[in-house]
Amino acid sequence: MFFPEAKDVSQVKFYMLIATQIYVFLAVVITFYILYKVAMLSNNKGFKNLFLFLMSLVLRIPFQSVEVTEYNKLSFRTVIKEVWKELLFFIIATIWFLGAMIVGYIQIQEFISH
Repeated sequence: MFFPEAKDVSQVKFYMLIATQIYVFLAVVITFYILYKVAMLSNNKGFKNLFLFLMSLVLRIPFQSVEVTEYNKLSFRTVIKEVWKELLFFIIATIWFLGAMIVGYIQIQEFISH
């Protein structure tokens, strides 16, 4: 039993809802952070300013526009090198979420059959 303290189907569904909310929160935060890191690596002034503006809203600090002074070639390898830890965490969170949903569904089926 993945949710051992659950006594009936509604409690299992509630725990599955909580797992879904945690996963969605983690997915949004990790995706935003990955895009922020890619924006800081890129040479696109608009892309950088967009994420700096969003970060200024989140952190409640004054927004200051950035000027691109150096031009580095942005490659897939460079991006993966910078964000591999975040991608790994995202993959682990996805596996955890899918496992929780599968086991929760199995537990619901067990409650229904008894």
